Amino acid sequence: MPGSAFLRRINQARVLRSLKEKGTLSRAEIARDLELTRSTVTLVTAGLLADKLIVPTGEVFVTQNTGRPGIGLKLNPRGAYFFGVEIGADELHLVLIDLTGAIIHRETERHHKKSPKIICRNLVSLVEKVWSKRLNHSDRLRGVGVAVSALLDTRGLVRKAPTLGWHDFDLKNELLKKFSIPAFAENDANAAALAELSFGGRIGCSDLCVLLLNFGIGAGIVAGRTLFRGYSGLAGEIGHLCLDPLKRSSDEEWGALESCIGRETLLKSYRAAGGNADDLQGFLSDLKKGGVAARKSARFWAEWLALTISNLADVVNPQLIVLAGPLSEVYPYVCEEVRHWLRERKFPTVANLEIQVSSFGRDAAALGGAALVFNDAFSVSDASFLTGVV
Repeated sequence: MPGSAFLRRINQARVLRSLKEKGTLSRAEIARDLELTRSTVTLVTAGLLADKLIVPTGEVFVTQNTGRPGIGLKLNPRGAYFFGVEIGADELHLVLIDLTGAIIHRETERHHKKSPKIICRNLVSLVEKVWSKRLNHSDRLRGVGVAVSALLDTRGLVRKAPTLGWHDFDLKNELLKKFSIPAFAENDANAAALAELSFGGRIGCSDLCVLLLNFGIGAGIVAGRTLFRGYSGLAGEIGHLCLDPLKRSSDEEWGALESCIGRETLLKSYRAAGGNADDLQGFLSDLKKGGVAARKSARFWAEWLALTISNLADVVNPQLIVLAGPLSEVYPYVCEEVRHWLRERKFPTVANLEIQVSSFGRDAAALGGAALVFNDAFSVSDASFLTGVV
């Protein structure tokens, strides 16, 4: 039977989660929301106030049942901090968030050498620099979550990372060896899905998929508000689907689907059509102006996107598809074409499917890395940061 300390930790996590989801609440509202007694809530919130994880707002609430006034409570933004870092094909992108989930700092550094140990060393240096400059090495930093474009298994082992050229690299242990704070690792598409689930205001959405569109293509699958990782953690690698058996190759470094819908193919198609922009931003600028070459290549890309969404919907049957990553910026220009092709299919799995572009932009995967640590603060499995509670 769990002891009183364990039960207190459970209730502390529940109170924090309730305030995260609903904002400012009085103790009476917390008690009603969580079906706890007022005395229990008073004890739990006293501990959270002492640890400066929550603060009084000064707002006075009147309880409907008793008419008694109560003071509002909310999360203390400065109560805890969390780092998220994305290891991309050519850069590290870092975000620092507070206890409310707000991004308070972001920073990007390019990497010129793709050795996994060198990149990990640079990642640690980046975190240490921001920790020192922005937080003065505050002990309220709870850890760092790292998102990487790779087939990452449940042990934190990078089985393959085609964009980085990594094979069988123990990323999680490398991070744990170098950091003095808790460290977590996750596939970038899964991380982007966690960002949507944690910070995207998706409380009423239990089944969704995030399509991360960049050099490669990955899917983060959420079923019943739980991230689906598969048997060994490698679920969602849809970029490696082969939709044309005639083009099947034994070389699985680059997936068949992502070779049709990835960034390099889009730009190659654009240049073949007469476009002269050097990079994705140039392509997007041309597309915004209505350039013929940009429109033609975007429409070709949209056909593959519609096929990708259709197949994903058939397998997973989500309520919502969220497009994330750099190529998601193309979608607003071709959304009517994609929706037209999905309607023409007349199949139940896509009939009521909602498609949105993530509001997180460049931060999606890094923010999901931060969510790995952030969510621990609101779960019972790790309440170790609630120190000093009696």
